[in-house]
Amino acid sequence: MVERTKAHPLLLIATVVLLRATPLFAQFDFPTMSGGTAALGGMTVAVNDPTTAYATVADLAALPTTIVTLSVRQNIMADGLSLASAAVATPLPFGGMALSAIHFGDAEYNEQNIALAYALPLGREIAFGAAFHYLHSATSDPYYTPLHRLTFSLAVRYNPSDELSIAFRTFNPVAVVSDSSEGVHTPGIFSLGLSYLLNEELLAAAEVEKNLFYDATLRLGLQYRFMSRYFARMGIATKPRLYSFGFGGRWEHLGADLAFQFSTPLGPTPLISLAYSF
Repeated sequence: MVERTKAHPLLLIATVVLLRATPLFAQFDFPTMSGGTAALGGMTVAVNDPTTAYATVADLAALPTTIVTLSVRQNIMADGLSLASAAVATPLPFGGMALSAIHFGDAEYNEQNIALAYALPLGREIAFGAAFHYLHSATSDPYYTPLHRLTFSLAVRYNPSDELSIAFRTFNPVAVVSDSSEGVHTPGIFSLGLSYLLNEELLAAAEVEKNLFYDATLRLGLQYRFMSRYFARMGIATKPRLYSFGFGGRWEHLGADLAFQFSTPLGPTPLISLAYSF
C-alpha cells in the first residue's frame, strides 16, 4: 500500500514544475475528473463522455437522461493535493445543461471552480456548448486577498461518421488577468482531440492541448470494451510524461470508473468516479 504523505511547500513547487497539470497557484483548469478519460492519458475532449460535464461541454447536447456524477482524485497520494468534484447534467427539450463544482486543496491553499454549462445540437453531426465559470481561491495567509473571477469556456464536437469524432475546447480564451490578487493569472487553454472506433470493442483517441503557460501536451489512449459493459483503458501523455491505465463498468443506472496515473518521480495518482443515471 502506498503511504499518503503530507504536502510540503517544496513538494507543491516540484509538482507544478514536473507535472504542470496540477492545478496550483490559481491555475483553475483542473485535470479531467472522469475515471474513464483519466485512464486514457488524461483526455479532456477527445472522448465523448457526457459524465464529464466540466470539460466536454458539447457532449451535453446528446444526453439521454439526467446524470449525477461524483469524482475524487488524490494527486501523488499527498495530503493537501486532492480534488473532488460533483455534477448534475440533464437533457432539455432542445440540448442539455449541467451544473458542476470542483474543489482542490485544503485550508492552507484551495481553489474552486463552479460552472454552469449548456449545449445544443446544430444538425445531426455538430454540437456546440458553452460554460460560465466562477473561480475562487483562498489561503490561510491573512495577507492573501481571496481571488474571485468569472470566465467562460467554449466547445464543439463534430461527428462526420459513426466511427469518427472530433472535438475542440477552449477554456478562458481571453486569458483574463486578476485585479484582486496581484500576480495571479488564469491560463488560456486550447484542446483539439479525435477518437476513432476501430471496431465494436476497440476505441483509439488522440489529443493535443496547449496551455498558454506551458508547452503543448500530446495525449494518446486506447479503450477496449468486453462483455458489453466493462472497459479496460490505457494511455500516455507528454510534457509532463504521464502513464495511465484503468477499468470501468456500466450497469442499468450506475457507472463506475477507476484510474491510476503515474509520473516519475512523484508517484501514483488514483482517481475514482461514479455516475448515476435516472
